[in-house]
Amino acid sequence: MANTTFNGPVRSENGFKDITVAAATGAVTTNSTFSNNTTIGGTLGVTLGISNPTGVVAPSITAKTQMANAFSAALVKNTHYLTPADGAAFTATLPAQASSSTGDVIILEWQVVVDNGATQKVGTAGEFFMAKSAVYRMTGATGSAVGLIQSVDAADGTGDDFLNFIGLTNSGPGIGTYAVFTFNGSVWRAEARCTSSGTGAAANLSVFATT
Repeated sequence: MANTTFNGPVRSENGFKDITVAAATGAVTTNSTFSNNTTIGGTLGVTLGISNPTGVVAPSITAKTQMANAFSAALVKNTHYLTPADGAAFTATLPAQASSSTGDVIILEWQVVVDNGATQKVGTAGEFFMAKSAVYRMTGATGSAVGLIQSVDAADGTGDDFLNFIGLTNSGPGIGTYAVFTFNGSVWRAEARCTSSGTGAAANLSVFATT
């Protein structure tokens, strides 16, 4: 059938199907259907984002991956990680921008406190985080759980290619710290929220950096 261009909406009472016909046998395979319920047989690319009534999108990640102690490797896109169980330093690189796709995501979750003096580093040399990517930090100025002060460090977009989670006694990052890295089509964006640890009296030092 020849290609046909319509000037106006195309209507069907029974939906639409995208099919493949086997050249040798003539067997028909349905790839995608478009109706009240839609199925996509291949990759769905969304240019302007997606939404639902609550603004929350259900994850397709069904398991969390435990990072090994002394982890020093590339993170795998579309993976939810638990940071090393010993709380010690690690170095994790992000997938190269050239091999990443819009919407790729990596989640880091802390179920242990980062060791005092340990730096847990995430980033790729020469590939800078999106400007205004942020790490939010919690500090209890009075050393109590009351009146916690929030501070933030933001990436400059031109020089910050690492996000360093720096462990410090009575500061954190503590249990429940969370970081989400998403690829916007050109650069990785980072949003991290650090909980405190111990008394929380010390200032959290987690920061975007050039090394």
